[in-house]
Amino acid sequence: MNRLVWLLIVACLPCLAQAQERRLPELSANLDALLNFAELWKWGPESFEKNYVLKLEDQEKQQKAPQFEWVSASKDRARFSRHMFSNAETNLTMFGGSIKVEEAILEFVNGKAARATISFYNRGDSGDIEVKEFDRMFKTIGQSLGQVTKAAPKRQLMSANAALPVTGWMWSAATGIALLEYNEYNTPGKVTKPEFLRLKLAAPNQADWSMGKLAVGVQRMELLQRVKKTAEGDVYISGVPMVDQGQKGYCVAASCQRLFEFLRIPCDQHEMAKLVSVDAEGGASIMVMQKSLAKIDSAFKVAFKPLVNPELYYSNNGKRRVSEKEYLAIIKENVEKGVPLLWGLMLGEKPEDPPLSRQTRGGHMRMVIGYNLSKNQVLFTDSWGAGHELKRMALLDAYDVTMGLYSMAPRGF
Repeated sequence: MNRLVWLLIVACLPCLAQAQERRLPELSANLDALLNFAELWKWGPESFEKNYVLKLEDQEKQQKAPQFEWVSASKDRARFSRHMFSNAETNLTMFGGSIKVEEAILEFVNGKAARATISFYNRGDSGDIEVKEFDRMFKTIGQSLGQVTKAAPKRQLMSANAALPVTGWMWSAATGIALLEYNEYNTPGKVTKPEFLRLKLAAPNQADWSMGKLAVGVQRMELLQRVKKTAEGDVYISGVPMVDQGQKGYCVAASCQRLFEFLRIPCDQHEMAKLVSVDAEGGASIMVMQKSLAKIDSAFKVAFKPLVNPELYYSNNGKRRVSEKEYLAIIKENVEKGVPLLWGLMLGEKPEDPPLSRQTRGGHMRMVIGYNLSKNQVLFTDSWGAGHELKRMALLDAYDVTMGLYSMAPRGF
């Protein structure tokens, strides 16, 4: 190549980079509308889409900068995230722009907005924070909630089944309820750091166990009612909440959060990720996954049981200690009880329906939620948002890629 041409190309690289940056849309959203309880609880999915811009699958059709995405195809959960894109951040704010937001989830019940969870800070995504700044955020949010609700806060008794010691303050008004939660980072005699600061909102008739109320958890009969059967032979567990792990390798934490929400055990994938020391970028190997689940067992006082144990697999020259027949029997027994199973596997080695479009290789955790005997299929769900609620793989293929299969439920269940 001519030296002059080469020098011109090198000289233009910064200009090209700047031009590319200029073409990137400004991604931002102010979420103060979530504090307008009088209007918020009237919103359905359509009115919500009129107030905020939806992220479209076909980016060529995206006329306005996207602000949120639907987590489920049924449009019962919407998600705002600072990390909605891997190559650009979305500037999310509340309280007149004075407080930044990491992530917000808005839930719809019977077609109306019912609850919201706003994460202002979690150390896994945000990094370390100065205590002075954390205290400023907490005080600003608290003062603003007092103005919004016209109510005084009350100390909230939190569930004992929490990964970290949690302090909660609740504002109750006729128009809605707000619960501000954070970890007890200034406990006397202990050197701890702020880990998270989150706000939960609920319509007056939608303040359930997730708002810090003590609850007995889901009952066996209710789980049985969630088992559905189709004319095509599908037997599957309905109503498993969707969580999108986003760009992070939080498959273990996200799967556990979905399972615990299903069983009405208060939890959060960011708390879990801290508890199990999951690498947000790289996820975890199958052996790390199993050790992580054992830690969650202890912290949340649930019973963890390896049904297919990778430790036995590796100590037996790569041969599983369960047969294909036993593998199917394990799945059938738990699905028919309405209990989803945590599934550790190797991705990209066998076909699945629909085909993989994201992570294609390596260790992963998802949930087994059903089976189809006439088609010899295992039915499962991934924590990747809308479109991943119900997926399929041939039974023998699922058996071949399985490294671990686990149950986790309240003790004595």
